[in-house]
Amino acid sequence: MSDTRSFDLVVIGAGPGGYVAAIRAAQLGLRSAVIEKDELGGTCLNWGCIPTKAWIVSAHLLEQIRRAKEYGIEVGEPRVNWDWMLERKNRVVKQLTGGVKTLLQGRQVEIFRGTAKLASANRIHVALGDGGSADLAAANVMIATGASAWLPPGFSLDGERVVTSREALDLTRQPKRLAVLGGGVVGSEFACFFAALGTRVTLVEMLPRLVMEEDEEIAQALEREMKKQKIAVHVGTKVEERKDHPDGSLTLTLTGGKTVEVDTVLVATGRKPYTAGLGVERAGVTLGERGRIVVNDRLQTSAQGVYAIGDVTDIRQLAHFASAQGKAAAEIITGHPAQTDWRAVPAATFTSPEIASVGLTERAAKERGREVKVGRFPFRAHGRNIADGETAGFAKLVGDARTDQLLGAHIIGARASEIIHECALAIAADLDLKDLARAIHAHPTVIETLGEAAEDADHLAIHLMRQEAKAAAR
Repeated sequence: MSDTRSFDLVVIGAGPGGYVAAIRAAQLGLRSAVIEKDELGGTCLNWGCIPTKAWIVSAHLLEQIRRAKEYGIEVGEPRVNWDWMLERKNRVVKQLTGGVKTLLQGRQVEIFRGTAKLASANRIHVALGDGGSADLAAANVMIATGASAWLPPGFSLDGERVVTSREALDLTRQPKRLAVLGGGVVGSEFACFFAALGTRVTLVEMLPRLVMEEDEEIAQALEREMKKQKIAVHVGTKVEERKDHPDGSLTLTLTGGKTVEVDTVLVATGRKPYTAGLGVERAGVTLGERGRIVVNDRLQTSAQGVYAIGDVTDIRQLAHFASAQGKAAAEIITGHPAQTDWRAVPAATFTSPEIASVGLTERAAKERGREVKVGRFPFRAHGRNIADGETAGFAKLVGDARTDQLLGAHIIGARASEIIHECALAIAADLDLKDLARAIHAHPTVIETLGEAAEDADHLAIHLMRQEAKAAAR
């Protein structure tokens, strides 16, 4: 048995929540350590946010090249080189994981590569990857183990025919026919990516619409755009039967009897908090639905000195939210002021076109008893979007009809993931729709659409007739 090492804070998991928490704690004077059983950077950096965006930018470039003639450029027919795309994706990931290691070491955060198990609320046993072990004592423990893919009955992974988003990133070839099970963020992103490359994509979602957490008008617009990309979208549908063939293909029978022939099935039916084998019961940590760790508004669990952040809490499964929680928890532990108001957490989905949102949807605002007013502005009516050739989509703002307070913002279209942040800041600062309308936006920029949408809430948009605003979401 090795000697026990003592720390002020031990973070279990070095994803975007865990490594950020460890660095912030070290900045604030704590002797900190992280335990990671896999790769530094977690799912986001290695098998999620970053590698998928490396691929999506390739797909977007391919689409632009195909449309080059519209812009007055003559080019030959582009071809996808799958091996080159894999190589570039891996190179991007390697650069960034190396950067995380450098950041941790630069702050004197000790890194333990292995699997953690709680022996009590302040004792952790680590089975090291090299075969050894380490025992750690910590005044504070932070659980940041993230989440893992949930597989529906009848679908076990084999790395080629049935994959999750993680295995999909290492496929040795581009599938010719792909079924994506799940129309949430992950499933929708992969469906758009593979369709752009020329894969015949079928998207199956058991719920009545895609991206259920988004505003209904946004979800409807996304489905329309996907169908334009020749993605076969089936909502309110389940896979009733699977049949494997000797040549490696599969036949899926959907609700209603329709059959689909595919080469690969990508399962994106959701993720469950990762607590298996962690020993949380020994530490006195309470688990809630689906195994999530229950925390209060200060990210404290039911066990004294044990905190939890990120996807393992299942509050919102967003990498940047995990990072914000990590910083907040480290600041709470050290007695510093911490930001724990989560009203203005933006979300981005990198479909084609992009989706971004922050705050309340129109339905959620009404369910909370708010009388709402809504402003919209279609990208097809905006000069910069027309010049860019990116006219799909619209901006939608939801405000309180009595106070004019901005309650939510929902965007589908080019650069949605970038322009949403003005609305996030506005909600965090309790600004009104009129504040957005009066802000002077540089011309010509896509973000001007937010000012127009804010004006439309009071029927005052300059570059839009009222009947156009009502049709913006159709």
